Amino acid sequence: MENQESILEIFGIKILTIRNINIGAKNIYLFFIPFLSIRKSNNITKINLLILHRLHIKIKNNYTLWSKKRTVDNIIKRNKKKRKDIIKRFKKGEKIKICLMVQRPGIWHFDDLYNIFNKNSQFEFFAFIAPEKSYTRLIQEKYMTEIENELKSRNIVYYKGYDYNRNKFIDLKTEYNPDIIINTDFCKFHFHEKYYIDNFQDKINCLNEYGFSVMQDEMTSDFDLNNRVDLYFRPTYIHYNMAKQYMKNKAINVKVTGSPKLDKRFEADFKPVDIWKLQDRPKKRIIWAPHRSDRYPKNMYQYNGFYILYDFMLKLAQKYKDEVQFAFRPHPVLKSDLYHIRWGIKQTEEYYKKWDELDNTQLFEGNFIDLFATSDAMITDSCSFLAEYTSFNKPIFHTVTPTSRTKLNEFGEELYNFFYRPSGTKNGDLEKAVEDYIVNIIIKNNDYKKEQRTEFVKQYFGKINGKTASENIYDEIIKFLKKGDV
Repeated sequence: MENQESILEIFGIKILTIRNINIGAKNIYLFFIPFLSIRKSNNITKINLLILHRLHIKIKNNYTLWSKKRTVDNIIKRNKKKRKDIIKRFKKGEKIKICLMVQRPGIWHFDDLYNIFNKNSQFEFFAFIAPEKSYTRLIQEKYMTEIENELKSRNIVYYKGYDYNRNKFIDLKTEYNPDIIINTDFCKFHFHEKYYIDNFQDKINCLNEYGFSVMQDEMTSDFDLNNRVDLYFRPTYIHYNMAKQYMKNKAINVKVTGSPKLDKRFEADFKPVDIWKLQDRPKKRIIWAPHRSDRYPKNMYQYNGFYILYDFMLKLAQKYKDEVQFAFRPHPVLKSDLYHIRWGIKQTEEYYKKWDELDNTQLFEGNFIDLFATSDAMITDSCSFLAEYTSFNKPIFHTVTPTSRTKLNEFGEELYNFFYRPSGTKNGDLEKAVEDYIVNIIIKNNDYKKEQRTEFVKQYFGKINGKTASENIYDEIIKFLKKGDV
């Protein structure tokens, strides 16, 4: 019966059409014009003028859309007014609060930026430890404790984003109400929704990404947050050009500042702390810094040398104990992966403990600047370290495996010319090449890529505009506030 029609025609002209919609429902059309709707239910018949009924539905839908748009427009206007109020308060000399968001251990490299802002009495700068959404509660709590201990040791004012005793999120706006938020992450799936940029459109938003980008800029520079922040700080002009090519907003918010992680490296009075185990004779100091990216989607990079080398590196440490000492500096999230995906807690803890037990090995999970500065060489497949260690102009061996995916960006491709790496990708090639690097490049002092690498370091690392990255970031934020274009 559905959609059956009865038609009244006079001289071949349709006068009346009765269309059965379903049982108990009919629409009547007069000369093709909607006329009546008849609905019968529970012995009650309702008759409506069809054209008015449809007009009512259309008006109602349009009003709903208009109302939603008006609500969004009002929110945008309200946010813009609040942002302008921040600018006005700054120009009046009133106190401006700056919050730097930290979500994982190893991200805090902002002592200099913190100190620069706090020298200006108009600013109040604090760190906010936000829980990392993509990890289990156990790991989130562990990371928050580690970050808290690090910030305490550096006398940094900080607040926590979650109270694990009360199982309660802390409302950043209500409790601390910052005016400027500096993000260190850009992946939305790393954020609890309370701490994502969606909730801070009435604030001044910035991004200084936690890593030194060497791969997949077509993806990492073009996340939603990257395009929406007011200021996006990048380390080199190569990174600016990549952002201009890949970002939806054509990098209109990008400022080239250098990397705050390397500020201490380029201070004239920098004196690194020697954190290495005392030895009975001078030895070469090699850092092994494995990444943790295994079983990643095929469209992403993958660095999984650890799973081939974890036993072999300890054997090398014993074999060359008279010539070399090693520091094991794993990716901060590797332990979590081993706990929950690969080995379990017991085996993982036993393995990490081994690195502290040998006379010529040690586990080091702290800030890397002193470690890098007092070392001789690195073996790694970590991402940022490929750039950050190169800035010290020391040799790197890149542990490429048969299943590695480098996915290097333009900056990474330039760097790759200076890395030592396996000549093949068959089983056994990696181990053989690592040992050859230790013996023939490091122990025998035969770093034949140094001259070429030195020129690159001079060109792309160091101060920009004669200033450190922290000084440049400070200047860019001040310029933005003075200009007041929100």
